[in-house]
Amino acid sequence: MYRASWLIWFPLLCCLLGGCIERYYPEGEEFKSGTLVVIAHLDDSGGPQSIYVSRSTSQEFPKKEPLSGCYVEVEDAEGASFTFEEGVPGEYTGSPDPLYLKLGEEYRLLLVTPDGSRYESEFERMHPAPAIKDLYWSKEELPTSEPNKIIEGIQFYLDFEIEKDSGRYLRWHLVETYEMHNPDYTSKEVFDTDRRFKEIPPEIDWSTCWITNQVPLIFTMDLGNLQGDTYYELPLNFVSNEGQRLKYRYSLKVRQFALSPSAYWYWDGLKNNVQSNGGLFDSQPSLTPGNICNVDDENEIVIGYFSVSGVSEKRIFVSDVPDLKIIPVDGFCEPGGLPFSFGRLSGAFLPYYIATLEIDGQNRRGNVSLKCIDCSEHINSTHEVPDFW
Repeated sequence: MYRASWLIWFPLLCCLLGGCIERYYPEGEEFKSGTLVVIAHLDDSGGPQSIYVSRSTSQEFPKKEPLSGCYVEVEDAEGASFTFEEGVPGEYTGSPDPLYLKLGEEYRLLLVTPDGSRYESEFERMHPAPAIKDLYWSKEELPTSEPNKIIEGIQFYLDFEIEKDSGRYLRWHLVETYEMHNPDYTSKEVFDTDRRFKEIPPEIDWSTCWITNQVPLIFTMDLGNLQGDTYYELPLNFVSNEGQRLKYRYSLKVRQFALSPSAYWYWDGLKNNVQSNGGLFDSQPSLTPGNICNVDDENEIVIGYFSVSGVSEKRIFVSDVPDLKIIPVDGFCEPGGLPFSFGRLSGAFLPYYIATLEIDGQNRRGNVSLKCIDCSEHINSTHEVPDFW
């Protein structure tokens, strides 16, 4: 919904006029457990968009601690705003009207945490993104840490138009989806909580699923010194032949954003931390100064950046890569052992799933996990065919 919000957000104007980006962090200072972390990027593509709010945990044992109960709003330079509602903990989602998010306009993030602390970002201008011309792949080999050992797979590349006036600073966000299959068991059953052997209920009997992951890499580029109208062969992610990602069908969606100079420097500075620690949503973020600050406490460290951008995107599908041998995950969903006595099996282990699989010409019967029965239990998996598939 849209509404004027100057009265509600007037106190937020008291944030430092110099902006959060200019704050100085003393040498060696690290953010502590409980530091506010905000991941917020909006584009003009339409449809649902999300803003993520969490608290940092210890550096020794980092994990995601979503922050629920926040009030999250995006405001334009004229004071009109759009509110984001919490769905899953820490994820605030909304579908702004395309007429609200417009190229050339400025926007900022306004956030109130459950304890009443108020935060705001600097205004960010939405720049148009250059067009993606082509997205393609090449079968390649990469060296490993072991001498004389290589890994095979496919390397993705991107060609895009160079339009410095509209988008000198670029960032790419990648999402992969692939089809995966659980083993073709010759039989499946469950020793249920009522201590009876039963057939697998149809609502959890799914052997084919689709897994979607955000590629845990950051790609940025400053086009300032480039010549010509097109940039060719920007290397993106490499997908190895290990596991099932390339066994059946693989899809890569690339989204190209045009950033402000300050947003570019934030994402470029974050790149090394993310790529060495597993991913933007998995690792503990680095102490990279962002553009979000506490209205009432200019010294509070806030990790994250609010940015807006035009977007161009392209999707590619890959299947049946010539001469590429798929290497299965060793022991993937193979049956394990069985209890000495089902009657003495602790209730903490129930329901207890049992499957039979042919291995090397022999039938092996044993315990398997629920995700080997219901493939939608795998991380980021669904048994429903994606619309674009």
